[in-house]
Amino acid sequence: MAAVDFEKGDKTMAFLKSHRLPPSPQNYTLAYIALFDSGSPIGRAIQEIVDEGYRIKQEEVDTIFDRHGGAAIYGLTDKAQGQRAAHLRHQTIKLGELASSAADATGAFARELTQEADHMASDSANTLSIVGRMIEQSQQAQGRLTEAMREVKELREELEAARNDAHRDELTGLANRRAIEVHLAELAEAGEPRVIALCDIDKFKSVNDRYGHSVGDRVLKLVAKTLEDICRPHFIGRWGGEEFIVVMQSDNVEAGVNLLDLARHELARKEFKLRETDEPMGLISFSGGVALAAGGADANAATLKQADQALYRAKSEGRNRILPA
Repeated sequence: MAAVDFEKGDKTMAFLKSHRLPPSPQNYTLAYIALFDSGSPIGRAIQEIVDEGYRIKQEEVDTIFDRHGGAAIYGLTDKAQGQRAAHLRHQTIKLGELASSAADATGAFARELTQEADHMASDSANTLSIVGRMIEQSQQAQGRLTEAMREVKELREELEAARNDAHRDELTGLANRRAIEVHLAELAEAGEPRVIALCDIDKFKSVNDRYGHSVGDRVLKLVAKTLEDICRPHFIGRWGGEEFIVVMQSDNVEAGVNLLDLARHELARKEFKLRETDEPMGLISFSGGVALAAGGADANAATLKQADQALYRAKSEGRNRILPA
């Protein structure tokens, strides 16, 4: 039996302790990768923070974990979203039954009217009473049916909105990680070549640490808006944290590099100031890596890795640049 390497476990726990992180499965996993697989995307993201002398925070660990698909490791899902959708489906079924009941009542009215027809003809004294009762039953059934259909319509709209929300990044309004993966899978299935560009805001952690997360959120929205303005109609999403993605249905990597360069120059033209003091924040920039995917779903994963490696080279060569894979 191979010897168990407790030393790595001890070092991992020491890393968590030094950064004041609880030893949860997620934190332990990321700490282990940071220490023993530092060249991986997760390892580089953590090292970029700690190499600058900062203590990594829990929210940063959560962001890195989410950005690199960490939820898939534990099979996590958006429980709240799932519960909401299940509740809406239940309500739709319930209201459908109500609509069916209202329709049954309308049918019962027709049958009862037929049965009462002979009495109405032979006993005119009761005619008005019978007709009045039938009209009242019809109106009640119609009212229940109308109300049921109104509520069904509202719930369908709410379900559609919830479905859209599940694929939309709340802060920037861009497509989120889930929507990005769906889009890439659809292109792969259709056999469409696609140029994938990953871009990451330069020194974003220092923005958050110096000015606070509210300013950081404004920077994220500014970069998202710039990418939208320049890169539409191509697909644009927030890959996670301060990282964005642009997907072009093309096989022209050079065109992808030029497009991201145009967005980068447009961002550099914008003057970003603090609202409270009107103090200029200086240059807001991003670095990017661009790669070509041609083939099925496996090509997506390989190309994302290539784009990430090109992005890392852009960072290491001085930031604020776009490089092809």
